Amino acid sequence: NQNSNFLNLGEIGLVGITFYTFLSFIIHFFFPLNKSVNLTVSIIILILFFKFINLKYLKKLFFSENKVILISFFIVLLMTIKYKPNEDYGFYHLPYIINIISEKIIFGLSNIQPQFAWNSSWLNFSSMLNFPIMGLKGILLSNSILYFFLIIFFFHEIKKNKNNFQFSFYYILFLSFYTIIKFSRISEHGFDFPANYFLLISIYYFIKIFENKDKDFIERNFILLLLFSTLCITIKLSTFASPILVLGSFILIIKKKIKINKFYYPILFCFCFLFVWIIQQFIYSSCFIPFFEFSCIKSVEWHDNNLSEVLRAATGSINKSFNQYSGNLSEAEYLKNFNWVHTWLLRNKIQFLEHLAAFIVPILILVAYNAKQILRSNFFVNFREINLFLTFLLTFLIIGLGTWFLKSPVIRFGIPYLFLFLFIIIYLIIRNLIKINLAKGINVILILCIIFNVSKNILRIEDFKFNSNLFPKILENKYSTMTIDGFLVNYPDPVIKSSQSQLCWSIPFICHIEKGRNTSIKIYNNYLFVLRK
Repeated sequence: NQNSNFLNLGEIGLVGITFYTFLSFIIHFFFPLNKSVNLTVSIIILILFFKFINLKYLKKLFFSENKVILISFFIVLLMTIKYKPNEDYGFYHLPYIINIISEKIIFGLSNIQPQFAWNSSWLNFSSMLNFPIMGLKGILLSNSILYFFLIIFFFHEIKKNKNNFQFSFYYILFLSFYTIIKFSRISEHGFDFPANYFLLISIYYFIKIFENKDKDFIERNFILLLLFSTLCITIKLSTFASPILVLGSFILIIKKKIKINKFYYPILFCFCFLFVWIIQQFIYSSCFIPFFEFSCIKSVEWHDNNLSEVLRAATGSINKSFNQYSGNLSEAEYLKNFNWVHTWLLRNKIQFLEHLAAFIVPILILVAYNAKQILRSNFFVNFREINLFLTFLLTFLIIGLGTWFLKSPVIRFGIPYLFLFLFIIIYLIIRNLIKINLAKGINVILILCIIFNVSKNILRIEDFKFNSNLFPKILENKYSTMTIDGFLVNYPDPVIKSSQSQLCWSIPFICHIEKGRNTSIKIYNNYLFVLRK
């Protein structure tokens, strides 16, 4: 019986992740995110949480959601046991984390490794899970924690909106099916997963804002949209289109004459979040957006003239499948006039089909289940300001999808735009052509999705039954040590060379995969500076 301003348990978790991530930036300016710091901060947060939270409401929330909590925990537990870390984990995810848990913010961090130039806030959040006893094992749980709260959020939203059959209901329903089926393994998606899902949830709140005329409801959802769209863009630049959703919602708020002063604190928080993130970006690389050279301040001591070019070279042709091309075109010719599309399609068609099947199959089963449920209402019947809604939703989709395809067409980078595109097409077919209501069988399909997820992970665990370690394995590569400017610098020095043995993985700070070549290190005002010679 609580009013619409109260957060459900899933939203509490997602908002908590957002604030915890922001806190990690502030702390890292002054301290390494080591075990002692993280434990102290977490204890303080828990004390403040229980001091100011409505404990009666929280208790009621846990009891009302106890079944969902158990189901979510069971799913995530199976997904987490013995999972294999993402392919980029030992290359720059874990080494980045090793840096920030070993030392407070480092000027010129990208001079150790160019990939460190992009300061993903999700790696900061992961670093905050570095606790006593657990150590590096804790940082592997960030995606599991997110998945846990996502499942709770999905189930709550489906249950709450089960009988209204609005656009947003079908969106969250289809997203739930797709997520449980396709993202059934933690290891496959790195920090693309959190970036994509905070954007997908932002889209959901954008839709909800335009569906409802209650001003309190609009205010609540706009604040959540603002928080999650801010977080996602600091995790991954592929979510760059999220401000379009915020702008469209803000225009609606002005048209409805909702008082802007109610949003001062959330807007201030998001501004501070982006500000500290971009300052950290600059400290790491001398650039505010390292992919664009014009955003770099070349006069600072830790600037690297080749950084932007190196980052573009590491993503441009590779993302368009040049490594799989076997023709006679040069790399420059391959990238011109869409010459890359044929090879790219051949390289990615299996992935496309897998994502399409995960999206379509549960919907087809649901459609068959409801074949006799004739729909009497038409598309967009529940929307207010329909022209404004369509203008910004389609602008978001066209810009996001078009930029993704032209600049960096890796499927996992474009999931929010691809999902929204498919969803709109399928929704139009169901509501305008087939004209049925998908009212029955929702719980059955959800159960089938969960069974698929659980079965897939049980089979995976059985395949690794010889490994007694329940946590994902972190490689401990052989390394040697040299001295640069009085500082110990480690580098991989494997006996048997392989693609993974030559990466830093968990090699102690400072690890430099190029043996410190063209690098100098110094301390100024108690801060570490890594410079290019």
